[in-house]
Amino acid sequence: MFEFNAEDLKANQRGQVSPRQKEWLKMVARGARSSSWTGAIVIIGFTFLGLCMILALYLQNEDSRAALFSNPMNLLMFPVIILVIVGIIVLSIALAYWNAQRLENAALLSVIGNTRFDENYSSKSNIRSYYVYVGKQRFTFGDDMSRTFKEGGKYKVYYCKPGMYEFVMSFEKIEN
Repeated sequence: MFEFNAEDLKANQRGQVSPRQKEWLKMVARGARSSSWTGAIVIIGFTFLGLCMILALYLQNEDSRAALFSNPMNLLMFPVIILVIVGIIVLSIALAYWNAQRLENAALLSVIGNTRFDENYSSKSNIRSYYVYVGKQRFTFGDDMSRTFKEGGKYKVYYCKPGMYEFVMSFEKIEN
């Protein structure tokens, strides 16, 4: 799970993100940007499909065609819907780029403290979350971290938290 080496840890101890970690953060940011574009393409596809189905239903017989063309507002709604959807897409892509930029320029933070564990299970989503508290800082994981961290042990954890993301970059056990 944690893919840091001695060079990464030494850079983190100096308060810097190592070049290898910077490259990894850039890869994650690239993935976020790419997925925003993929989502936009899917939204455009479903919007086009939905509008075509609505038009097909309206143009199916003479009564529905008459209802469509009886009020100019009916025809005006199609461009308005398209503009709203394009606005939402542009906003979501801009937000993804903003988050990716913050991720690429993430500042390294650290916390020292004794560790304790907690977990939470959501029956609605069938997801179990595992928490590791280092001092007062909580880190969330998808896997049990009791093999990585010793309960009650003192650790120094180096992490980045640019916006909604939080990544543990490295950690070290502090001897008492």
